[in-house]
Amino acid sequence: MVPSGSREALSSGPDNPTAAFGENILGAAAEGERVRLPDLATLFQIRAARLRELAPGHDLEGFLRLIAALVTAQHEALSNLPPGSLPGAAEIAKAKLVKRAPLDPAIWSRDGSWRVALSRILETIDREVLPESARAARDALLAASPVDLEALADRFLGGDVTGAEAAQAVFVAAALQVAWTRMAALLDAADLASETESGDCPACGSPPVSGLISPGGTKFGHRHLHCSLCATSWRYVRVRCVHCGSTDKVSFRNLAGTAYLRAECCEVCQGYSKVFYLEKARAIEPLADDLASLGLDVLVGEEGFARVPNPFVLGIMEHPES
Repeated sequence: MVPSGSREALSSGPDNPTAAFGENILGAAAEGERVRLPDLATLFQIRAARLRELAPGHDLEGFLRLIAALVTAQHEALSNLPPGSLPGAAEIAKAKLVKRAPLDPAIWSRDGSWRVALSRILETIDREVLPESARAARDALLAASPVDLEALADRFLGGDVTGAEAAQAVFVAAALQVAWTRMAALLDAADLASETESGDCPACGSPPVSGLISPGGTKFGHRHLHCSLCATSWRYVRVRCVHCGSTDKVSFRNLAGTAYLRAECCEVCQGYSKVFYLEKARAIEPLADDLASLGLDVLVGEEGFARVPNPFVLGIMEHPES
């Protein structure tokens, strides 16, 4: 899983900047959009295209092509879904009162539209790219009862998926992403929390899959974190741990030759998050490029840092301890 030649990644060099890299001070939040809701028309199409672009010659080529097929099925599953439901003004106000995101799975009861999305994903995905384990998981899900599917969804959202059901949970995660992304796209950004100091999504409370830093706003640019579940993005200050909020003892790691990507590591809580630099590589898609850079996760993990895993690598990465 670690790309060839990456073992020297923690040393310094022209393509492997030191921890400072212009970030020895806390970056202030930039002016601009505080929260960006997902674009349903293009999100999954752009993600699938990026995965297909990254796949050729990659050490994880087969895996990236598999996820590209899954994401393509996600896009197709969006068409003609049942109406579903959204929190009303009173529910949004209540969520604010208890300082929770309005679509937080812990307080928002999902409707059955996600199971329709799951059925369509299972029916439309290109089976030629599925390995034997994924085909078995697909068949098991097609035969599962609604009660069993809901229980598996609860375990995924609660972070309690076992290794034995990881393959099935990936399909379930894809369907839940479709449902939550559609709900998030229909929210009013003005209804979301006025403060985005938290590293969790202001729309659904889920952890970010990665962060993108764009030029402008401040001397060092500005960062938006991208939700692993509903694809909402939100502004977050630079050089601040997304897990515990600490600004102390934050350092950076990157693979040799990848100046566009670094891991922001917190020595206070031993958490880390990925940061992509659009100034260095403008074609970045947060979830796709996270999957294509799992070698960095391996190296940072060997140092004892951890994060909540990408939903599509369940069973490969472990959840950090709380």
